[in-house]
Amino acid sequence: MPFSGVAVPVSRSPVPRWGASLWLMVRVAAFGVFLVVLHLGQPIVIPILLATLIAISLSKILDLTERGLPHWAAVSLACLAAVAVVTALGFLTTRAATDFALAFSAYRDDFDRLQFESASWLWSQGLGIPATAVQHFDPNELVRALTVPGLTLALSVVSAGSLVLLITVFLVVESGSIAKKLRGTDRLGRLDVQALKAAARDVQRYLLIKTVTSAATGFLVAGLTTVVGLGHSLLFGLIAFILNYIPSVGSILASIPAIALCLLTLGWPPAFGLAAGYFMINLLIGIVIEPRWAGQATDLSPSVVVLSMVFWGFVLGPIGALISVPLTIIVRMTAAQSKEWSWLAMLLSSPRSART
Repeated sequence: MPFSGVAVPVSRSPVPRWGASLWLMVRVAAFGVFLVVLHLGQPIVIPILLATLIAISLSKILDLTERGLPHWAAVSLACLAAVAVVTALGFLTTRAATDFALAFSAYRDDFDRLQFESASWLWSQGLGIPATAVQHFDPNELVRALTVPGLTLALSVVSAGSLVLLITVFLVVESGSIAKKLRGTDRLGRLDVQALKAAARDVQRYLLIKTVTSAATGFLVAGLTTVVGLGHSLLFGLIAFILNYIPSVGSILASIPAIALCLLTLGWPPAFGLAAGYFMINLLIGIVIEPRWAGQATDLSPSVVVLSMVFWGFVLGPIGALISVPLTIIVRMTAAQSKEWSWLAMLLSSPRSART
């Protein structure tokens, strides 16, 4: 048929529902694969994340260049600070763990005594089954269950210290060129450069506040265990310092090994006193001081903080629980830059931010 010159309307069929469902399934599958890669790549991913967070924290030193300090001097000072922190943490943790391992066998008599007293009391109350269970229980298993997780977490933080330190130094040295590259553009792909800088400032402020409060908690715990006469003050102070980075439950986990050891070696009254001391320290720092300082820096819902700890702990292990809040801050700021994921940023934000 000859061409008549009249446009023939073309009907467009609607996108079938199964197409949208298939696209959603593909996204969910891709997200699952991404989490699996993160989980399996922990030996590489964790040092990179730790080095990045340390470099963000040290960027405050690099800001001294705006006050007249030469760039090479600021970079050298930041690198020295990174070396000092990682080296000191590794040395102190190794020494505390070694001292406790050498003294571990000395507590066997105390364990046997407490086990005998507990079983005798249960028999006197007519509780034969619990008494039998106590008699056949190995005290070494209890001590390992209460102390090994904290020591393992502390040692895992510094086990990859050389790699973390190397990556941190390279990031600090390259920070100047990275800043110059970002200064000439407003967007990095789909992300706003200014929003990325704001996220970095929030992470920096949170890490600074958390480090100060964790250090204060560690010093107070070390002093408390010294006053009680428990011993190993350096070890329990380091455990309190490191585990305090875990939101909500970190300070509780840090108190369990010390209270259990105090109960086994010094008896019930000192153990109750130590538990009361831990409670007062956590009440003062974790409930009164820290929320006032770190609340605006995180801008996360309290429930999100707890859920993020569980999520990142599952994906990245114990280190993921330690750095769960900074990672969630970055996720929230990144999601806020996308119209498609803005709902996620809204859910992660605190109620105060949602009202504004």
